Amino acid sequence: MKQLLLLMSLLGCTLNMKAQDEEPWRNNGHFEIGFSADAWNLEIGYARMFTRWLGIGASLQMDNDYSGKSLVDFLVESADSYDYDNDDIGRVSLTPSFVFRTPALRLSKKTEPGDGLLLQVEPGVMLSLPVNESEDIPDPDYISQIHVEPGSGIHAFRIPTIRIKNTDGKWLYWRVKTSLGHKIGQGFLYVAYNISNYSIYDSRRNIMINGNRVHDFPERRFTGTLSIGANISF
Repeated sequence: MKQLLLLMSLLGCTLNMKAQDEEPWRNNGHFEIGFSADAWNLEIGYARMFTRWLGIGASLQMDNDYSGKSLVDFLVESADSYDYDNDDIGRVSLTPSFVFRTPALRLSKKTEPGDGLLLQVEPGVMLSLPVNESEDIPDPDYISQIHVEPGSGIHAFRIPTIRIKNTDGKWLYWRVKTSLGHKIGQGFLYVAYNISNYSIYDSRRNIMINGNRVHDFPERRFTGTLSIGANISF
């Protein structure tokens, strides 16, 4: 972890020194939080603009289903343990994309040149991990052998579990994000909506016992996510 933090610090310093010799609109970083019907997510990203209106970017998205634990708890526990948690589903996605940005629309004569409302569209692909997760499931063969005689009282059983891995998980998706922001100086705040064929459940959807799915996860043709965020140019 210390080596990773040191590498990120050195990379940040290198980008900062390079950015000082360039026009400030060329390098962009953003942070956002979003919510969909199935999960919530955090996203950080970087975009390199070739012109003021066109560039390429990449973002890292970490999402967790609404299982009662925070995303931070999920990441910390995943880093400290190799145990699977049946109640928490989380995935990490890398999303390279094109970036198309409109000129800022000045809202009044008092607005500084270059400031105002702008629209940004980012078509891209999502590369998501894990692809196939595992779960600890009560052993159905053991359960079928349990027999309690009437009137014998309450018995406590420790039911053994078996670990079953998902099959045919998906890892490649498309995504289009549209953002409406208000630019002030070298930054802007924005509201975004993205649509994709991504599902957080695809890493566990096909966990099967005797030919039957363990879970009845919702199947959606498209997933929409509403988010708010901030972008800074440097």
